[in-house]
Amino acid sequence: MTDLKEARRRLDEHFGSREGMLGHMLIQLSQSGQPCDVTFYKRKPILNVKVNEQLALTLMYGGGAQALQKKLANIGFSDGSSASLNEIWMVYPMPKDGFTEAELAAVDLADAEEKIGDQGETMRKMISDTYHCVSRQEEDKFIRRYIAS
Repeated sequence: MTDLKEARRRLDEHFGSREGMLGHMLIQLSQSGQPCDVTFYKRKPILNVKVNEQLALTLMYGGGAQALQKKLANIGFSDGSSASLNEIWMVYPMPKDGFTEAELAAVDLADAEEKIGDQGETMRKMISDTYHCVSRQEEDKFIRRYIAS
């Protein structure tokens, strides 16, 4: 747990805030075209989407802080949906080529019961909450995606 707290301290020191880290991650994903799962506070997640390249292009072509803030208020995704940075709970980068069913089936779910949260939450609980799971089957599906990624 001490290592986890130290890692969080260093992330806060580097990015300044949770939103700073998410913004950086979204810009990197926009540049690379790498797919990701995006979870939200108040709605179901979007899976295996790409962040619209316009986010990265805003920086590349000197759009400035105001232009970037505007893009972060309406981030586009490859499935046609959009969201503001403030709506996003977590972003989970996924492999460019996705997963095979065999790869997902081979994931050992034993780590899902490990306590990793600040309040002693298990990985299962945290994934269930962020992906808004309604069944054990959904939890297993998203835990497999998370571990495999």
